[in-house]
Amino acid sequence: MARTTTHKRDTVQRQGRRVMPAMRRTAQRKAPAAKLTLGDLIAAAYDTAAGDSLEVLKLVTSPQMERLLGRRIVLSR
Repeated sequence: MARTTTHKRDTVQRQGRRVMPAMRRTAQRKAPAAKLTLGDLIAAAYDTAAGDSLEVLKLVTSPQMERLLGRRIVLSR
């Protein structure tokens, strides 16, 4: 049962609240599970892009790939 407190001639019923736990960052940057070389990455991109070198360049240098690997890959044609 909640306690009562007096506040300027009125009795006010106090109500406690639980503090919500802080959100923890579980999605921190993790190292890749297996060793992935740049050659493996480019070979997989060629398989995905069906051999089109311009599409491979777009895949490997994309912002999504940069976010996944945690590194920026710069290639020239």
